[in-house]
Amino acid sequence: MTSLTDIRKASLVEEMDRHIATYGSRREDWSVFKFETKKDQRFARAQRRYIGASGSLSHADSNSLSATSHTLTIMMLPAGHETPLHTHEADEIFFVLEGTCTAIWECDGESAERLLEKWDMLCSPPGHAHGLRNDSSEPCYFQVMLGKPRPQRPSYLDPELSALQAEVDTG
Repeated sequence: MTSLTDIRKASLVEEMDRHIATYGSRREDWSVFKFETKKDQRFARAQRRYIGASGSLSHADSNSLSATSHTLTIMMLPAGHETPLHTHEADEIFFVLEGTCTAIWECDGESAERLLEKWDMLCSPPGHAHGLRNDSSEPCYFQVMLGKPRPQRPSYLDPELSALQAEVDTG
């Protein structure tokens, strides 16, 4: 005989299961920023979405948990690759899980670079132009959080990348 306590536990377990996203159930998505590689192959990187769709074109990723306040992805930046300089309308937080990468900020012709190692974090405020570069011989894995559940696409400093993104967004 099933007790009321057993029913509540089953419901709670089922609810908890709806809020778990395992590494094994995520897949590396190389297509999110594929349009950037039309300009430079070193912009290729993989994204595993856990909460929300981050900077993806579609926020309807049925494999990620629904975002209510932020997005969370794991990004893999291969050795020798980089992300182009861009901005967001919300905080973007990078937390290095494995490897190293160089964080880059640019403002009014001035640039700053800092090496981020395992367990290091950078919070890039809204409107700050930023990018990452992997100068090492190993991939760099980092957690990325955007401070909105459905953030807009990145805004690029490079007009050519903005034009390539517009082609994808309207195509």
